[in-house]
Amino acid sequence: MPSKLDELLSGRNTSYLANRGIITLNMLLLLAQVSSYATGYDGSMMNGLQSLDTWQSYFNSPTGSVLGLFNCIQSVGQIASFPIEAWFSDRFGRRIGMAVGAFIILVGCILQGAAVNMGMFVAARGIIGFGLGINITAAPVYILETSFPTHRGPLTSVYNALWNVGSFAASWITYGTFLMGNDWAWRIPSLLQMLSSVLQIFLVWFLPESPRWLVEQGRIEQATAVLVKYHADGDASDPIVELELAEIMEAIEVDRKINQNVSFLTMVKNKANRSRTMIIIAVGFFSQWSGNGLISYYLSLILDSIGYTDSQQQLMINGIIQAFSLVTSVGLSFIVNRFTRRSLWLTSTIGIFVCFIAWTICESLYEIHGNAAAGRTVLGLIFIYNFFFNIGWTPLQVVYCIEILPIAIRARGLAIYNLSVSLAGFLNQYLNPVGLANIGWKYYIVYDVWIAFELAIVYFFFPETSNTSLEETAAMFDGAAIVEDIAMKGQQAVEGHVGQVVEQKAEEAGEKA
Repeated sequence: MPSKLDELLSGRNTSYLANRGIITLNMLLLLAQVSSYATGYDGSMMNGLQSLDTWQSYFNSPTGSVLGLFNCIQSVGQIASFPIEAWFSDRFGRRIGMAVGAFIILVGCILQGAAVNMGMFVAARGIIGFGLGINITAAPVYILETSFPTHRGPLTSVYNALWNVGSFAASWITYGTFLMGNDWAWRIPSLLQMLSSVLQIFLVWFLPESPRWLVEQGRIEQATAVLVKYHADGDASDPIVELELAEIMEAIEVDRKINQNVSFLTMVKNKANRSRTMIIIAVGFFSQWSGNGLISYYLSLILDSIGYTDSQQQLMINGIIQAFSLVTSVGLSFIVNRFTRRSLWLTSTIGIFVCFIAWTICESLYEIHGNAAAGRTVLGLIFIYNFFFNIGWTPLQVVYCIEILPIAIRARGLAIYNLSVSLAGFLNQYLNPVGLANIGWKYYIVYDVWIAFELAIVYFFFPETSNTSLEETAAMFDGAAIVEDIAMKGQQAVEGHVGQVVEQKAEEAGEKA
């Protein structure tokens, strides 16, 4: 059953170019999308650095657990930021969260590019991870809470897809600096990682604050002004403003009734929130343990294992893979609302499972028998794997977690998601080089079994959330009767106040006219 807001928007022009307000808002939201760029840049940069002889020489050709430390320390930094990620975003606002996180990343990138030994390089990457933890907790929540209603799903999906923009940029930057043949070949990519942070630090102040956060702080008039300017194109009498405010306030009322005295313990204090938390943790871990970590951080090791050992050739292959992933991930993100969430989850997971089975077989044929065709097939399977991963796991992981979280625990829930990603990434990045070095192709069998487990969890425990209102999604977890009762009381309580605020704004607009 569609919500009142859905009924109002029916037949209305809600395209990305519908009016000046929406166009301006979507342009401003690009600055928040940059946060995902920073995380993607990091993985591809480390892939590229491993193919640079100058980086290998400077840091004494790290392998196994030492190489794992270079990569996983960024995840350690993110884990360290977990206690303050959600608190910072909830206490000071989404914009401040992005800005502070960007500043910490900036400091880390400067130290990383100036590193004189392994200890300094590793410490710098830990600082980058700490800043990322704060930054990427605030950014996707800001996008979801500020974007136009019909754009929330696609724009939040694109946020995660833009990981591949950063990955693409880093792959070709390292390819370009390869020819320098000196230490600047790795220092320049390390320093350029800070460009996205510089943009956010200087431009984030031009963004409007999240109207949902403003309402939660009691700043109703400021929230109304944001909705009028960007969602109603300056028309204070547009009924969409009143409806959105009512929906926001109803949702906050529901959240406060169900989740009084909110803390991280709220995430596990009742059955509904425990179910949400389990799904969020699963999404976080599965998003890193589906084999993608091998491609993101250790592509050079994979290419070595199938006969592609030339450094320049590896950098070229990395760049082509990142370009393919960029096109498919962004393209698929814009059509995410045309399919149900479960169909995307299942198609994506089944696809990568089949790919990994074939990958394991071909890898074994090459390593055991030296079958060149099998080695080339592995390279092709990497592209096919990325396509299937980008169908569901790239666009849905962030938006799905946010969709099942009420406002009161949204930032905390996203912080738990980020913690899960970081923990999974830490183990992934540390264990992958050890496993590949010690047992070769047999290591892929571990992923075959694990992805089969993921498929079972997705099939039995991931509910459908597409084409449902906020109240309907909440009812899946909290119970329809509770949500309906509280929403009705919330509506009755806010109708008069919201009407007064909107009427006042309309009068002000009329006086100015």
